[in-house]
Amino acid sequence: MTSSLRFVGAFIVLLLLSASLLVNAGLPEWQSYSAVFEREWQQLTRVGGDFIAAWDKLFSGMSAGERVSVLMNTGLPLLLILPLRWLAKWFADRLARALGELHNRLVSGSIKHKGLRAVTRFITSITPLVPWIILLWVAMLVPSPDRDINGPGGALPLLFSVYVVYVLVNLSLEWFLLSTCQGAGQYLNAENTALLEKRSHRVTSWLLFPWVVIALSEYLLKSAVISQLIGALVWVFSWLVISFLLRFYRESLVTNLKRLTPERFDPMLEPMASGKLSVLILPLLIPLNLVLFLQAFVDQLLGEFPWYQRLSARWFRMKKQALESEPGDDPNERTDENYLRWFQSYGEENFPIISTGLGPAISKYFEAWHSDIDDDNVLLIAGEPGIGKKSAVRRFCKEAEEKHEGLKIRKMDIPARTLDPAVLHSLIGAELGVDLSGGPAALASASDNIEPTLLVINNAENLFLADVGCLDAWRALLSLTNARAPNVFWLIVINNQSWAYLCNVFGRDYQMRNVIRVKRWTQAEIRSLILSRNQQSGYRLKYDDVLVDPRAPANNTLKNAEQRYFSLLWDASRGVPVTALTLWRASVVTRRGEVTVKIPRMPSGVRIEKSGSHQLFVFAAIVTHGSLAAAELVRVTNIPENVVRFALKAALEDEVIEKGDDGRYRITTLWYHTVVNILNRMNMLHE
Repeated sequence: MTSSLRFVGAFIVLLLLSASLLVNAGLPEWQSYSAVFEREWQQLTRVGGDFIAAWDKLFSGMSAGERVSVLMNTGLPLLLILPLRWLAKWFADRLARALGELHNRLVSGSIKHKGLRAVTRFITSITPLVPWIILLWVAMLVPSPDRDINGPGGALPLLFSVYVVYVLVNLSLEWFLLSTCQGAGQYLNAENTALLEKRSHRVTSWLLFPWVVIALSEYLLKSAVISQLIGALVWVFSWLVISFLLRFYRESLVTNLKRLTPERFDPMLEPMASGKLSVLILPLLIPLNLVLFLQAFVDQLLGEFPWYQRLSARWFRMKKQALESEPGDDPNERTDENYLRWFQSYGEENFPIISTGLGPAISKYFEAWHSDIDDDNVLLIAGEPGIGKKSAVRRFCKEAEEKHEGLKIRKMDIPARTLDPAVLHSLIGAELGVDLSGGPAALASASDNIEPTLLVINNAENLFLADVGCLDAWRALLSLTNARAPNVFWLIVINNQSWAYLCNVFGRDYQMRNVIRVKRWTQAEIRSLILSRNQQSGYRLKYDDVLVDPRAPANNTLKNAEQRYFSLLWDASRGVPVTALTLWRASVVTRRGEVTVKIPRMPSGVRIEKSGSHQLFVFAAIVTHGSLAAAELVRVTNIPENVVRFALKAALEDEVIEKGDDGRYRITTLWYHTVVNILNRMNMLHE
């Protein structure tokens, strides 16, 4: 407390010295005080004499040529400030209403650009200020009148500017105090809000008359020492009045300041929240709180952009890097299997469905074909493993079956490594009820006998191997889709890495015209996926202390922790729902109907980067094909069998890959993006 009092005393002394220097600006010697004040007194007397003489002429009579000059010197034109004030309020109300209606039309127009949405929110917040800013700009455009010619009446534009500044300060004070209370986590009811507005209006009303005095003294005395002294006194008075207002909200100001500064500065800031003399330094906290508001606005402005969300998540992870080390198994931490079942897979019908727009995108192409608007009857869907391709296709097929009577829907999963065109013809022929042993010609000749059919082909990546002579089955599929079969709509689902490889082999523009590349999920969609399932589980959510910001307001603690966690989860999962579900399962602990969420951890790729080129080639082959058997890996990599099996054994031990019941190897969900990122950096993939 003693240090705070010393700081306040030093500040007051500095303020008085500044006022003294302001008064003495431009004085050559201390001995010239009397001459300066005598000259200033004469100037003040001359101004007063001109004012009295003008009023005397107004009542006693004046010539026609002196009327304008006399009226200006009497100061009567200053009364025009009353109608100007009314016009300014009318203009501000009309313009603010028009801007509000314009904003509503823009918002109702479904603005899709994320930056524009944030800007519109900012414009809405400053709508009351915009008319007055325009009026101040117009008032400043008016040329500065000459006092010797216009007299006191020429100060009308200056007084109008003072009034506009008064309104702007009033509105700005209301916004600042409201933002301060909200930032500190204080809820203001209608009564407290009205009291805040009343205090702000009262304080600015106290400041209005001194500001008028300083404006008139500056205008009439032409920056004289007396006008500078009046100005210094007015600014000191303004400082005291603002301090008086801020003392009602000093705790909120200090709370916000603590959020801006490190925790070690708290002992220095806490004395400002109490004490009588410390109230004098409260105006110094205004710019610091504005920095906090600016930071919050930037977060809101950029918060919807994926790159900013990713940057924020990674910055937080870097700060908590010490907590990212592999934790030891705690026997007291258990996760209820009944809870985990809600997060086992994506797309099951008993789980909440999150719409990402993939279903409507498929429906657009299908409806164009079904309505004979477009003759193109082939649609390929490419996406990462676990992105939700097959789930969206299943839901689309169900909707199409309910909507279109007489439509036959056939679904087929391509068996592992179907490389023989004859086998493919047999599989598709069985689904369509047509003998396709003759290939595309047989399909074209039998097309008139085929009922309208939606043919879904899943796991199309099984139709090729990256080796000479192993692309015939894929080439056969292309031939069938290019055959004349207007009653068949082909819906092909394939892994994105496999599609990228085939595009490099056959050319992107010479296979299928209509291609949907499934986008990664947004952070909001990942959040909805997790929270909707957690709500159905009946467990209460609790976030680990590492995710909680102790500097944030108490009422925003849960919200901030939730936002931070899902930013980390979305960045770690790369927007893939199956990966997000897996990470959620690995980062939660349940206890008595409550689930505690910890920081999601992705495996480090250091071991893979040091594993050697042979293992990297094995990983690249598995990623390109989706899944491969050991013999197929030997064939596509041209690496000796013993080396391939050694690489597979090491990867299985590190849990980078897994072996399915069918004997095929796949990259595990948690390791998939880590492996893909490493292979992309080494230019070993096609996408």
